[in-house]
Amino acid sequence: MLKSLMHDVALSVQSKTGITKAFIAWLCIATLATIVAFVFLCVAGYDWLAVQMGGVYAGLIMAGGFLLVAVIGMIVCGVARRRARERAILARAARAHAPLWLLDPKILAMGVQIGREFGWQRILPMALLGFMAAQWAREHRQHSQEPAE
Repeated sequence: MLKSLMHDVALSVQSKTGITKAFIAWLCIATLATIVAFVFLCVAGYDWLAVQMGGVYAGLIMAGGFLLVAVIGMIVCGVARRRARERAILARAARAHAPLWLLDPKILAMGVQIGREFGWQRILPMALLGFMAAQWAREHRQHSQEPAE
């Protein structure tokens, strides 16, 4: 049963993303080829600049170019991080005001079916115990996420 569940999850991920073992293997090969091409491009750029301006200036120009790329990357990372934090804050706020998942009609129908299958005398105490455990975990998580004052 667990193997079937894992297979279903893998198929679900494949249907949503299109990622397979062959895709990952070819992605690794393409990444390696891109890195090698970049190294050769950098060496060729340095050699060309060395012929035009001399070895020291070529090294300084190449270093300046890489420094510029690094600064731009850091700026983009900072902007992306800020946006991700804002989206996470908005998602948490929306989730806090969302209706309870326990009131979902599918969950309620499944609960009724389980109650009929096993009998309400057996299911009701277990459901109440599970509900109490979920509430305790929720409160514990909220208290642990609050900043200490």
